[in-house]
Amino acid sequence: MKPEYRSLDPAGATGEIRESLASLLATPAAANSRTWTIGELARECDVTLRALRFYEGKGLLLPARRGGSRVYEAADVRRLRTILRLKRLGFSLIEIRELIEGSAEVKTPEALLDRIEARAAILEEQRREIDLSLAAIAREIADLKRAVVA
Repeated sequence: MKPEYRSLDPAGATGEIRESLASLLATPAAANSRTWTIGELARECDVTLRALRFYEGKGLLLPARRGGSRVYEAADVRRLRTILRLKRLGFSLIEIRELIEGSAEVKTPEALLDRIEARAAILEEQRREIDLSLAAIAREIADLKRAVVA
């Protein structure tokens, strides 16, 4: 039985998140008076309530509170989409925090570009390693099939 692969992409394995990282980071959040509940935000961004609470617990999202309810504003939505985009690119939550909080290392678009290009190089190396592993597995399967038939 093949294991099921579940994409970490909130838009799905073939879907695409609406905004690019460049547009999310470059444009300021619009002055929008609309607010979202945790359920509305979860549906809009296709994440679980648990994920939103997790991001809040890690200090990545800081929604306002009205009574006991979380209230998300447009800036929170944009921040969540940025988090999801960076997660999709393979960054760890620690790296995401550095990137979205604008640490000294990534205050410029050029520095962010450098970080993303470095991440791409890491993923390319991992792909090469996976390709080698898959080739070795294919050889082992073929050898085992021949041994079973013999």
